[in-house]
Amino acid sequence: MARKKGKKMWKGFLAVLVAIIIVDVAQMIASDTNSTTSINTNGIERVIVPEYITNDTYEYTGFTVYFNKDTHLPNCTVYELTREEANGKLPRDDNFHQDENVDGCASLEDYRYSGYDRGHMVPAGDMKWNAQAMSDCFSLANMVPQKQSLNSGAWNKLEQKIRNWANRDSALIVITGPIVTAADRAITIGDSEVVVPASLYKIVLAHHASPMRGIAFIYPNEKAKGGLAKHTVSIDEVEKATGLDFFSELPDDVENEVEATSDLNQWEYR
Repeated sequence: MARKKGKKMWKGFLAVLVAIIIVDVAQMIASDTNSTTSINTNGIERVIVPEYITNDTYEYTGFTVYFNKDTHLPNCTVYELTREEANGKLPRDDNFHQDENVDGCASLEDYRYSGYDRGHMVPAGDMKWNAQAMSDCFSLANMVPQKQSLNSGAWNKLEQKIRNWANRDSALIVITGPIVTAADRAITIGDSEVVVPASLYKIVLAHHASPMRGIAFIYPNEKAKGGLAKHTVSIDEVEKATGLDFFSELPDDVENEVEATSDLNQWEYR
């Protein structure tokens, strides 16, 4: 009887061991499949601005402005856009205003009769979830001189597209700003000499997607020719054009992958 009992105990031990191995393998597979979602994204919205670029950082409700008092423009704006925020219902504020707390902020007079729109970097359509966020996005610290043909055309369509993507992907990081060249600094508006940028960029990161996806767009500051694909670039290309460093808090392998990719199909046909 003792011998039979020993065999039963041995078989039970083997069964437990096999079960443990199966669970471990399943966890390894799940961990590999969902590797992106386990990444620590704390600080992911932080942008590194090199010392040679003038910059002061201002926190508004719902977004951050990295502001350049020399050009009177944001170097970039950064915010997370969630699905709920993309479906906000508040009406547009239209309270354009000079922010006296921002050193170098343009004035309303600078834009008047300039031939340029006060072009939002953080669009009002993304701030309909909160009254203060809506008001804050009309600060001129969030604006650049933008041709009306771009502002109300392809740029507006891109903003709408990003809200659709936020609906699908649950949340996105959105970074927007002007690209200012040495030649651009000779073209200014108003008594403040607000610089008119030659082009503008927008970066989008689906930080909760698995795998994580990134893409960017650069538009000339004029009526855009061609569709979205014509203006699609990698995040690396925006970094090269601006000197800014995005998503440095990500693990190097993930950062390198998302910043080198410019595959619009990953966003349009999911």
